[in-house]
Amino acid sequence: MNVIFINKQFNKIETEHAIDLKLPLNIINTLRKKLVMLRAAPDERTLRNWKSLHYEKMKGDKQDQRSIKLNDQWRMIFTLNNNTDPPTITVIGIDDYHH
Repeated sequence: MNVIFINKQFNKIETEHAIDLKLPLNIINTLRKKLVMLRAAPDERTLRNWKSLHYEKMKGDKQDQRSIKLNDQWRMIFTLNNNTDPPTITVIGIDDYHH
């Protein structure tokens, strides 16, 4: 899959400038690993089958969005476009669910 970021600042996540994002270091490291997995996935079914991602569709007014778990506190929120080849994940944000 292709992965793009709505917020262009997140393009730094895989560079030495990732610290500029003001995310905890463990979240930066986990996010990098999850991005590798997302890029390797050929389709949404694969995302569902990889239990370690804790992939889920959002509900309510965010039903077009998806999320994966980064740890007990943080999730990556994104949309998935299956009409592109390969499918495209557009990262909307990295959310702290405890704030």
